[in-house]
Amino acid sequence: MTRLLYALLPLVGGAMIAAQAPVNARLRTVLGSQFGSAVISFVVGLVLLLGALVVTGQAGALSGVGNRPWRAYLGGLFGAVFVVATLVASPRIGVTSTFVAAIAGQIILAALIDRFGWFGVSAIALSWERVLALGLILVSLVLLLRSG
Repeated sequence: MTRLLYALLPLVGGAMIAAQAPVNARLRTVLGSQFGSAVISFVVGLVLLLGALVVTGQAGALSGVGNRPWRAYLGGLFGAVFVVATLVASPRIGVTSTFVAAIAGQIILAALIDRFGWFGVSAIALSWERVLALGLILVSLVLLLRSG
């Protein structure tokens, strides 16, 4: 796969996440439960992923579940918090503000992960350019919240 195709994967995934927030928020109004709509979202995703495991012949990959460090399972927790946070925030502050805030949170934590080499990544210094970029994202969030 070329670098462009690898860049397109998160681009498409990110676009789908932006659509996921209002779709889940609408489901929340229908069900009357933010956690219920999050559960439905994850069940649909689980069914899709289980099907993909079977179709690709990778179902055996689940045999080691439970034999890994507890930190290996935090992704599910992070995803659940993200889905609930976005479905609650998007009807109140708008989808754009919700995702600029989400991106700001992602980039701030990513910069800290890079800076300190957490989770086994190589440490990358926090340059003034990175700090400025983070500041500009936060300024954009403030401007969006003021305009909305």
